[in-house]
Amino acid sequence: MSFNNKDIVIKVENVTKEYKIYQKPIHKILINLAPKFYEKKVSNFKALNNISLEIPKGTTVGIVGRNGSGKSTLLQIITGTLNPTLGNVNINGRISALLELGAGFNPEFTGRENVYLNGAILGLSRKEIDEKFDSILEFSEIGEFIDRPVKTYSSGMFVRLAFSVAAFVDPDIMIIDEALSVGDEKFQRKCYNYLENLKEKGCTILFVSHSMRVVEQLCDYAYLLDNSNLIAEGEPKEIIDKYHMLLYSQENAHYQALNAVEKAEKNIVSEGGDTTEEHIAKIERDVFIENVKMLNEVDEEAYVFNTGKPSKIVLTVHSSINVQDVLIGLRIKTTQGIEVYGTSTSYHKLKIDFKKNKQYTISFDQKVRLTSGTYHISVAIAKEDGKNDMIYFDKLSDFLLFKVEELPISGTGIANLNSSITIKEV
Repeated sequence: MSFNNKDIVIKVENVTKEYKIYQKPIHKILINLAPKFYEKKVSNFKALNNISLEIPKGTTVGIVGRNGSGKSTLLQIITGTLNPTLGNVNINGRISALLELGAGFNPEFTGRENVYLNGAILGLSRKEIDEKFDSILEFSEIGEFIDRPVKTYSSGMFVRLAFSVAAFVDPDIMIIDEALSVGDEKFQRKCYNYLENLKEKGCTILFVSHSMRVVEQLCDYAYLLDNSNLIAEGEPKEIIDKYHMLLYSQENAHYQALNAVEKAEKNIVSEGGDTTEEHIAKIERDVFIENVKMLNEVDEEAYVFNTGKPSKIVLTVHSSINVQDVLIGLRIKTTQGIEVYGTSTSYHKLKIDFKKNKQYTISFDQKVRLTSGTYHISVAIAKEDGKNDMIYFDKLSDFLLFKVEELPISGTGIANLNSSITIKEV
C-alpha cells in the first residue's frame, strides 16, 4: 500500500513473533542450568513471520485469515500488549483497543467504578471520564444497574458496558479483535453505527473479523494472513475471494470427514457383531438407503459451494422386494432448524417402481441459491398407505452437512434470489 509517509499512522516492519515450546514445564528452568542438554527438548513456534504493513490515517482496514493464522497476535503487538521477537512497530496517534472486552474490570466494583477504572487504563483522565460518563451510560443501556457490582450483571450487560467505555475514548486509532458481536442485534447495530461515525470523523480503524460481510461493508483495504505469513493484500472483495479459496480447500475436506462420521454412525453395518435393535431393524428393511453424497458440477464429491453453483444430492437405494409408487424426498434446513427447501418425487409427478434385489441411484439436481451458512440435508423413502398417511421404508435426518459461501457477498437472509438492479431516468 503506497502512501506519503506523513499519512501513515500504523507501520509494521518485518515483525516476527516466536514462542518457545517446552516438552515439560520444568524444562523452562532446567534449560538455564544445562542449555546443551535440554535444548533438544525446546522447539520454536512462529506465530508471525516477517510481517510488514502500513496503514494510513482515516482508513478502515480488515485483517482476515483462518484460525491460528496470527491475526490476534498481530493486533496485540500493534497495541503494545505483546512485544515482537524481531521487527518494529511505529504508531502515530491515540489508540483505543477492543481486544478482550472487560479485561480490566473488577467484578466486585460497581459498573460506575469500573467505568472510571477501565477509562483510566485506556488513558482517560478523571475529568474526561466525567465529561463522557453520561454518554457511556446511555450507549451501554445499563440503566440503574450502573451502581450495582458487575458480578451481578448478565454476560450481555457486562460486554455492553465494556464496549461502551472503550468506544468513548475518542481515539485516533481504533483496534478491534472480534468484538463486534456483543449484545443483542439492536446493540450490534449501535456498534456498527458508532464505527461508521468514527470513520466519518477520520478515525483509523483496524480490525479482525470472521464476518466477510462486515469486512466488505466497512473496509477500504484488507490483509490476508495464513500460517503466520502475510500472503495477500488489496481491495476487500479481492482478499475475501482469496480467503474463501483457502477455506474451500480445507473446509471441503473437513465437511467430507464430518459426513463420513455421520454415515458411519447411521448406515447399516453388515459385519462387526452389531446386534442392537436399531441395527437388526435396518437390516430387515425391505427398502433402504445405502449411501447419500453431494456432488459439484463436475461430479466430484463436494460439501462447500459458492452460492448459485450447480449441485447434486445422490442417493443409492437397495430394494429387496418389488414395490410400486415409491416416494423419495429431501429436505434442507439451517443449523437453527429453519426449513429452507423440500421436494420429492411426488411434486415432480414421478412414478417410481422398484424391483426385487435391485439397486438404484436417485439424483436431485439444483443450483445452491442460498446465502452463506451451514445447512443440513435429510432424505427419506416412503409409500402412501392409501389413507393419506405415509409408511417410511427409511429416513435419515440431518444426514449430510454442507456449507455455502458467497463470492462476492450480494445480500442477506437465507435465499439468494440473484437480484439485478436497474436504474432509469424518467
